[in-house]
Amino acid sequence: MSEFEVYLAAEARRLNLSPLTLDWASPEVLHAYCQLVMRELAARGLLEGEVEIGCHAAARATGN
Repeated sequence: MSEFEVYLAAEARRLNLSPLTLDWASPEVLHAYCQLVMRELAARGLLEGEVEIGCHAAARATGN
């Protein structure tokens, strides 16, 4: 099991999410977890995400 999987499971537990509680979870909790997952996947380069200033993955400016 990867650290990423352990992290996602810990966050799901923190939000009281599981396959057993999914049908009763609030839209806000589901949105928060989905947002966390999407940001983590983007940070790992698996999905397109926001480009941050100083990010080494972004193209560098040429010239002065």
